[in-house]
Amino acid sequence: MLKPLAICVFLLLAAVTFAAQRSIDQMKAEAEKAEGGHQAKLCAELAEQLVSIANQQFTEGNVEQAQNTVQDILKYASKARDASINSRGKMKETEIILRTTQRKLEAVKRTLAADDRPPLDDVQKKLEQFRQDILNEMFAPPKKKGSQ
Repeated sequence: MLKPLAICVFLLLAAVTFAAQRSIDQMKAEAEKAEGGHQAKLCAELAEQLVSIANQQFTEGNVEQAQNTVQDILKYASKARDASINSRGKMKETEIILRTTQRKLEAVKRTLAADDRPPLDDVQKKLEQFRQDILNEMFAPPKKKGSQ
């Protein structure tokens, strides 16, 4: 009786993982096609979703794969910052999503062994800098035309 139940649970988890991966791949494709503020928001949302995947990978013991996912978080957060600043679109939404991503990453970091934490510390600091860059651009005084 327990074997069929265990098999069902395993298949269910595999299906959920496959669906999540498919969704992430769709988000990546959509983010690559988008432009401006919309791209910034999509990349930030993608970075936020990747935190959950990294957490799952750490929990399953796939530390190397999880560290690669953390680097993807950094990559998409960087794209979000760049697209937001360059287009001056969706800056507020992008900053809020990056803040949420940073907090989720902090929660994941607290569950890890001390040896696995340094890369997450680095990414977390960079996320903070990305957020600050967006805030600085949002609240920068307007540039005067012809004063150069």
